Amino acid sequence: MISSQSEFSTYKYPVITMGTFDGVHLGHQALLKKVKERAVLNGGEAIAITYYQHPKGILSNINTPYLLTERERKTSILNSMGIDNVVYLSFNEEMSKRSADFFLQEVLINRLGAKEIVFGYDCHFGHNRGGNCQFLKENETKYGYSSFIVEPVVINDQIVSSSLIRKLIIEGNVEEAKAYLGRSYDLYGKVVHGLRIGREIGFPTMNIKPADEAKLLPSNGVYFGSAIIDGKRYHCLTNIGYAPTVKDTNERSVESFLLDFQGEVYGQTVTIDFIKRIRDEVKFPNRETLIAAIKSDVQIALNLINSQNHTG
Repeated sequence: MISSQSEFSTYKYPVITMGTFDGVHLGHQALLKKVKERAVLNGGEAIAITYYQHPKGILSNINTPYLLTERERKTSILNSMGIDNVVYLSFNEEMSKRSADFFLQEVLINRLGAKEIVFGYDCHFGHNRGGNCQFLKENETKYGYSSFIVEPVVINDQIVSSSLIRKLIIEGNVEEAKAYLGRSYDLYGKVVHGLRIGREIGFPTMNIKPADEAKLLPSNGVYFGSAIIDGKRYHCLTNIGYAPTVKDTNERSVESFLLDFQGEVYGQTVTIDFIKRIRDEVKFPNRETLIAAIKSDVQIALNLINSQNHTG
């Protein structure tokens, strides 16, 4: 049911939080900061409990992509926030029926030895969302832990939440999403072989297969951003959609044209950041018109890079 980075070695004064942490946005980061602060104060370990499967996918039987953060990315981001151990629960229908008291007693206390529990203002866990902040406070004496509640983070009069960020990503509004994520929205995946049409028209692209098929992609269009390859960052243009001018397919794809990199990257795992949406995906009358549009996209990207260099 459970696995962790440390294979359940005995934790030293565990300070624990639990959640899906999808996006690891600024609201989550405030929570994680509190966990780390309490752990450091007590010479303990900061622990985040999360899930292999997003509960939304299990409970709502969602067939369309919805995930903001792939598991590998989530683990690395949580670690970068100072979390010492990431513990994964295997969420399934059976687990969804477990009571809040089961989670508290069996998972947090018996298995992990929680000394302190830090939760968000809207925390819920257990069957029928029976576990909440009041439940945690009421059980402090019984189980011998202390609990702390972290208030919401509000930006632009909006409470930062994963659902808000999903809405913005679906709209292609990656710039506004960054304000709530605290970083650019990104995609983690492997470079696979495509039809090599980009190479034919003078703009060879990386075809990227998302690491998780549930990953939420921004709306179809062309985006300026960056690609991280072997730990190095390169500027790129990324097209999301069906490439209707050159393809006759109903399969949505992600293709990135690197502006300042040459070489083969097939089989490598890359991360694509989406910084700014440039335009909608368009079906052009012919390849010549498409090539002219891509040249215009490249010029816009170069202008953005030049602007970044002058302001950065």
